[in-house]
Amino acid sequence: MTVPDGSTFVPGASFTKVWRLRNSGSCTWTTSYAIVFITGDRMGSADSIQLASQVEPGQIVDLAVGLVAPTNPGRYRGNWMLRNPTGQLFGITSTANQPFWADIRVAGLPQVDEVYDFVENACTAQWFSGIGSLPCPGTDGDKNGFVLKLTNPRLEDGSVFSGPGLLTFPENTFNGYMRGVYPSFKVLKGDRFKAIVNCEQNASSCWVLFRLDYQIGSGLIRDYWAFGEHYDGQYFTVDLDLSPLAGKDVKFVFSVLSLGPASGDRAVWIEPRIVRTIFVPVLTPTPRPTSTP
Repeated sequence: MTVPDGSTFVPGASFTKVWRLRNSGSCTWTTSYAIVFITGDRMGSADSIQLASQVEPGQIVDLAVGLVAPTNPGRYRGNWMLRNPTGQLFGITSTANQPFWADIRVAGLPQVDEVYDFVENACTAQWFSGIGSLPCPGTDGDKNGFVLKLTNPRLEDGSVFSGPGLLTFPENTFNGYMRGVYPSFKVLKGDRFKAIVNCEQNASSCWVLFRLDYQIGSGLIRDYWAFGEHYDGQYFTVDLDLSPLAGKDVKFVFSVLSLGPASGDRAVWIEPRIVRTIFVPVLTPTPRPTSTP
């Protein structure tokens, strides 16, 4: 009568399973009879539950058991039968030897998925500096500016990050810059940009402005976020809500600008990415008519 097979619950949710049964035998089910858990997943129930009232032959009764969804995602089924005062078990179908059951799914908790990796897709972007287009990957030390993918980049604080990064070096001139324009990405409400930014370890003369810009279509490149960074032995964690751009096809732009001489401006974007929270739909079970066993 409630909780159709496959109903979905969040972990730990309480619910009541109700079965409608007909006493098709010749004996009265008294309050000494009980609903008994047999096999499968108990789902927080007692081993047995006495009947609340007697059920005469031919009479229909609704039997309820309070259950709790397990804490781990998955599919769960618990099987139940009736037990008479002498300890004999019986169930449904014409042979009265089959259990009735509760069958549910437990939904996963909301999951944060990475939906775009700016390091992996670095060379799909168009990179350029004041001299024009730059190759990707570039060459370390190129005075025109360069971009390189890093594995396990070194942070300003002396640690090594276990993951990918992008080393971006602007044109080696006073107030030089470099910029990478990525292909269009469809932003959804709730999407977030995450990264760590800092100067590369030992780049002691580094002094730059990190910027995340954006472009829609062939329109102007607009500012979205900026952060000034100089070599101080620390790094900065970026966590930006992209919801103002939701529903748009956006070209994200990585910009690095030198704040003065550029010779030591080894600016590193660590694990830059867009993440999205995926919510698993949770159904609210409602009673529905069932056939009488």
